[in-house]
Amino acid sequence: MTLELPPAHDLRTLLTLEAVSPDAFLGPSGDTGWGRIYGGQAVAQALRAAALTVDPGQLPHSLHAYYLREGREPAPVLYEVERTRDGRSFSTRQVVASQSHGAIFTLIASFHRPEPSEERDRSSIPQGAPAPESLPRDETPLFFDTRAVRDDHGMATLAWMRALEDLGDDPVLHACALAYLSDEHLLGAALTGHSLGLDDLMAASLDHALWIHRPVRVDDWLCFDLEGQAMADARGLAVCRIFDRDGSQVATAAQEGLVRARR
Repeated sequence: MTLELPPAHDLRTLLTLEAVSPDAFLGPSGDTGWGRIYGGQAVAQALRAAALTVDPGQLPHSLHAYYLREGREPAPVLYEVERTRDGRSFSTRQVVASQSHGAIFTLIASFHRPEPSEERDRSSIPQGAPAPESLPRDETPLFFDTRAVRDDHGMATLAWMRALEDLGDDPVLHACALAYLSDEHLLGAALTGHSLGLDDLMAASLDHALWIHRPVRVDDWLCFDLEGQAMADARGLAVCRIFDRDGSQVATAAQEGLVRARR
C-alpha cells in the first residue's frame, strides 16, 4: 500500500480522512512550507480518526496527547485507532499517528452522549479585551484567522481565532476544528516570564490536553485567554480558557513545552 495523498488546501479537506481499514485512516498534510507538521494538525486528525469509530450520538469531550517525533510535510499521516471501550454514555479511543520514520504522535480521547444537566460558568472573557475586528490579522499558512494581544516579548496573552470557511453543522467536525486551533499560541504562553528571549531558546511542545465543555462553532470568533503557569526542569506549562463571542466558556486547553537555552 502506497501512502499518498495530495496536500490539504483548507480545514475541511485536512479533516477528511481516507479509510484504509475499519480502524486505520490516512490524513493529508497541510502545505505550510515549514517542512514539519503543525501540531494542531495531528491533534485534530487523530480526534477525527477516533470519532469515525464511535457511535455518532457520542461527541468528543476530552483528549490527552503526546508529541513523540516531528511530523514531516508533505507526507500524509496514518492514524491507527484502538477501540478501548464502548459504553452507553462514554466511549474511549486510543490513536497512534505514524509516518515512514515511526510513530509521531499518540492520543487518547473520550466521547460522551449529551445529557441534560445544570450549567454554570465561573470564568469570563477578560474585562476590556479588544474585539477581534480591532486587532491586526496574523500572517499564517494555517487554516484559520488569528488576531492576538501580545506581551513585550511577542507572546500572545489573548487571541481571537476562527476557521476560514463555513464548517456546516456537524458538531464532531467543529470539535476537531477546535482541536486544530487549540495548539496555536500555547507553547508561546508557556515561555512567558523566561529570562531569555525566544531567539535564545529551543522550545517544543511535549503534550496537549483539551476539554470541550459545550457545543462550539469554530467558524465564528472564539476568544483564547492564555496564561503561562509553572516553569521548572526545562518544562513550562500553559493553560487556555476558550470562550465564544457571547462569553460562555466552551473549552479549556493545556500544554506542556520543553524550554531550553540554545547551546
